[in-house]
Amino acid sequence: MNVYQRKIALRVLGAHAAVILFFMMVAGLKGCFRPKPKPEIVTFIEFGAPPPAVQVEEVPDEPDPPPSEPVVEEAPPPPEPRHIPEPPKEKKKLTPKKVTPKKDPPKPKWKPVDPKDIDISKSKKITPKETKPAVSEQEIKKALEGISKASPTPSQLPVGNPNANAAYISQVGSYFDRYWNHPPSATPAESMVVRIHFLKSGAITKRTPIQRSGDSAFDDSVMAAVNAVNSVPEPPSGFPYEYVEVEFRIRN
Repeated sequence: MNVYQRKIALRVLGAHAAVILFFMMVAGLKGCFRPKPKPEIVTFIEFGAPPPAVQVEEVPDEPDPPPSEPVVEEAPPPPEPRHIPEPPKEKKKLTPKKVTPKKDPPKPKWKPVDPKDIDISKSKKITPKETKPAVSEQEIKKALEGISKASPTPSQLPVGNPNANAAYISQVGSYFDRYWNHPPSATPAESMVVRIHFLKSGAITKRTPIQRSGDSAFDDSVMAAVNAVNSVPEPPSGFPYEYVEVEFRIRN
């Protein structure tokens, strides 16, 4: 036994010895405090005549109780059958009918025919019907004479200065160059032509792209410059056109 087990054994023995001593002390104390016995009183009873005989009456036997009716246990009602739902019927998958596209009837192929095989005799001759003029020749001559008198001669027509017209077209082109910011990726090979319609006062009425460069960034920059201008310099007197075609190109 180790030290720990010895300590436990000594404690148990000490506890038992203490309990035994406690009960011995209690028993000794009870003997010390036991009460004194009281004096006994003795009485004498004289028995004279014998006591009367005791009559014993016979008690009739009680009838046996009627047999109890057997208890019939009622059988429990049968359990109600559970309603089992029927499994859902599988829906038949409708397979779409294949629709075969109707084939167009073959077109008749043209076959060259030798001119010698054509029978001209069976062809119908179409004779044009003579149409009478609604206006007589005299009325036409009178109308032409009136037009010749009213129309001015070539010397009376206003003729613009070709040099002035060319200078004006160049002026309009340089006027739009001020508002044009071309993209950095533009090259001298790209160009776009826009037709500018205007009034005699120079007010722009319409802008029409005539030739595009194929580069969307280049074309968008050109249209932005054209839309930013509302009027051009007033054209010179005798300018024969109502529009000017401006070419946008990067010039070295």
